[in-house]
Amino acid sequence: MRFRSRADVARFFDGLELLDPGVTVGHRWRPGLTDGDAPTDAEVSLWTGVGTKP
Repeated sequence: MRFRSRADVARFFDGLELLDPGVTVGHRWRPGLTDGDAPTDAEVSLWTGVGTKP
């Protein structure tokens, strides 16, 4: 296992068009959760992103 920063993970998407919300903690990709339902950033241990070819 290798821990990477957000910037490190963002480099995997070089040359791609990132979909919103870009590279972010995984729980931010779950729309519709209220603040009380969502985990905190500190509780989430992964970076998430989706990119498409231009």
